Amino acid sequence: MSPSSVEITDKDHWRKEIPLQKAIIYIGCDPGNDVVLDPAHGAGVASRNVQLLSLPVGGLGYRLVNLGDAEIRSGSSGDRVIPPRSFTDVADGDRLQLGDFVLTFRLGADVAALAAAPAATAVASAAPAPGPSGGPPSTTNFTTATSIGMSLALPETQLAPDRPLEGSVTVRNQGSKLSVQFKLQVEGLEPDCYEIGAAPVLFPGAEKSVVLRLLHSRRPRPLAGEHRFSIRATAAEAYPGESAVVSQVIRILPFYSHKLAVISS
Repeated sequence: MSPSSVEITDKDHWRKEIPLQKAIIYIGCDPGNDVVLDPAHGAGVASRNVQLLSLPVGGLGYRLVNLGDAEIRSGSSGDRVIPPRSFTDVADGDRLQLGDFVLTFRLGADVAALAAAPAATAVASAAPAPGPSGGPPSTTNFTTATSIGMSLALPETQLAPDRPLEGSVTVRNQGSKLSVQFKLQVEGLEPDCYEIGAAPVLFPGAEKSVVLRLLHSRRPRPLAGEHRFSIRATAAEAYPGESAVVSQVIRILPFYSHKLAVISS
């Protein structure tokens, strides 16, 4: 299986080849990106300029999302224009002009395997690994519809009265519709038992995580013990009839409330 890579040429014709080893890759001048285009070697690159997402199994290549505010030129001869917040598919040999840098993609058979990685992770997460310091297990759940991808990540599965449980919900636009407004709905928990961030607006191939905070009710309901809840992602206008759902079992610890009565004799 030949590995995929991107060859980077800067303004002084200095070249460097970087392997593409992830299903989602960020490119920009900020050091936190997967592929960093150092400002010392060229200008004109946004802090997080490009997102690459491996195409579904059966397709060989990446989907490129322009996260910047300027047009990007792509294609084997740079003849395709990618406006801001839009996307195109990248194939083997395609060149990308980012400011003073030229990126040439060499894509191998490993790209299709990367696209299948979330499904493999979902199977592995069926047996959660121990949490930090030997505590309750952390967990990650994945689900996918034709156009909507979704995952839920929690640091542990035990909810205590004095310690909220904070995780994240990630939504991915796997379809072709632009500027899709998603909706997130929590099922199986009372409204005062959770806080969830605003659902994202996403372009094709893009994804975003929002914060999910679980709170102990400190009431008789829900009962202490194992409890299942679900989160549903929909986009009724863009993808009518479609939804993605993740569910998770958490263990709710007891809450003891005592009253002290003083009786004088």
